[in-house]
Amino acid sequence: MALSERKERILGLLTDAYIRTGEPVGSKWLMEQMDNAVSSATIRNEMAELALLGYLEQPHASAGRVPTAKAFRLYIDKLMTPVTPSEALCREIDDALEQAANPDELMETASALLAQETGCAAITTSPTESRATIRRLEVIPMSPYAVSLLLMTGFGVLHHRVCRLFDPIPRGVCEQLTATLCAEFVGKTTADVTLPKMQRLLVSLGDEGFSCMPVLTALYELTQESERAEVLLKGQLNLLRNPAYAPERAHSLIDFLTQRAQLAHLLAAHPGGMRVVFGSEAGRPELAGSSLIVTRYVPRGGDGAIGLIGPQRMNYATAIPTLAYTARAVEHIFDQFMKE
Repeated sequence: MALSERKERILGLLTDAYIRTGEPVGSKWLMEQMDNAVSSATIRNEMAELALLGYLEQPHASAGRVPTAKAFRLYIDKLMTPVTPSEALCREIDDALEQAANPDELMETASALLAQETGCAAITTSPTESRATIRRLEVIPMSPYAVSLLLMTGFGVLHHRVCRLFDPIPRGVCEQLTATLCAEFVGKTTADVTLPKMQRLLVSLGDEGFSCMPVLTALYELTQESERAEVLLKGQLNLLRNPAYAPERAHSLIDFLTQRAQLAHLLAAHPGGMRVVFGSEAGRPELAGSSLIVTRYVPRGGDGAIGLIGPQRMNYATAIPTLAYTARAVEHIFDQFMKE
């Protein structure tokens, strides 16, 4: 059912006020905001109808009304006026991200900036790399019974594994193995490192195949690991300081946020575009009264998520545009890493 223009205006004003103050909003205040063009009685009637439609609730018998998740959804989709990040903030984000020397530092910086600017907790995932190219492979001898395997992807992410060997491996075999792996996989994607290919390489190495098997196994495992996103969380203390959360609610939420696998699953459930998920929709009691804003950054050959968690009455008008700008900036820096 479409709302009338007056109902939408009342709902927009009320939601804006509730986000700012956290207090129920009454008809007298709304009448003043509408320049007394509508009587207090008419506004009360409109608010009563909005409550019947599921947009408002009344926390106490004598109090004003507060918006429900349904109201916040309409507010985000239609009623709010997004606040474009200032030029100064955009420069601050760009300058900070451009100083990042590697992908890990980039995501650390992006998360810290978002937490600082929004007062929420910021969650990011490293880009999954199933389509990322392999830029470098090297087998480095460490001792007669150990070698180090280095794998660098197109994003500049360096994966490393120490391999314990069954038999001593001569230095010349390490160089031969490096050359063989580079010829086979450099310039290909991590998804091209398959078990059948590893088996064929094992056979092609002949007498040295048994000695090299731990290295080939490690390479396959590293490429599998590169396809799993790592979750980074910043700004948890913002939730403890936020007056929208009772202390026990904040602690419950922070405990949930320490469960990285759960967070990765939550972010992966929203595959594209900007999404706002209210706690009641996430199916997690720890997220009751909270919202997750999540979007994706898609550098060439990869895919990652970047989001914010905060109270349901967070300032969406500034948080959503700030998140969107940061995600685009992160994507741009990742593309630069791939060109280097």
